Amino acid sequence: MSVESKGEMVLVGIPGTPDSTVFETFALAGVTQRADRIGGDRFSFDVTYDSLRARYRTGEQPWIDGQFAFTAPVTIGFTTDRRMMLSAPIYSGDSATAEHARSGTGAPHFVLPSDPIDIGGPWRSEVLLPFAAEIPGTSGGIVNATLSGPAIGLLDSIVPRGADTLLYLTARGQFLPVTVNSTVVLGGLPATAELWGQFTSRLIWSTGWNAFVSVVLTARVYQRFEAAGESGGNDGRVTSTFTTRVRVRP
Repeated sequence: MSVESKGEMVLVGIPGTPDSTVFETFALAGVTQRADRIGGDRFSFDVTYDSLRARYRTGEQPWIDGQFAFTAPVTIGFTTDRRMMLSAPIYSGDSATAEHARSGTGAPHFVLPSDPIDIGGPWRSEVLLPFAAEIPGTSGGIVNATLSGPAIGLLDSIVPRGADTLLYLTARGQFLPVTVNSTVVLGGLPATAELWGQFTSRLIWSTGWNAFVSVVLTARVYQRFEAAGESGGNDGRVTSTFTTRVRVRP
């Protein structure tokens, strides 16, 4: 599969950048997925990042290669069921590189309904989104987080195609607040980051592939940075708006 993510960040209170500075990002990755039955409805699910390139620029400045580029494939393992309920990741190599690869794509994971649904029928679901942000400026750093939250899924239509029936789905929901450490520096101190947001998405599930073969997700993620020292507190804010496309390679 190929994963493409484009977005922009608007920065306020970040040292080295004027307020309302627009920071654009772009990531492109090649991903291979493999699932093997391990008993009952459980599967081993391996995600291999064959390639990943990330670039960014501030305003109209030239594009600069980011820190997520790597040359060797990186594999992350999970266990899952037929609903795509993923376990915690299992790293086969360097976990830091694997997390950069996973978070750099911004590819979402949705949980399928547990019971049959009709066309037009919604179901309550869950979304997981690996998220990474490279913050520019003199205090620049990297924020890594796994965003999660409740979602409402809707089965829009079904297109029978012999052995490969396609299900067209819509999902929307929110990312619940989560606080993580970051390498962003405010007032000479590392800042914690609180993240939250919302999203909408359109998806296509293939019964032939037994997987999502197309996902388009548009999300807005709010980041609030805080660093407290003896001289008082410092804070900054970043609003990220991005669109991620995941699809089977032609």
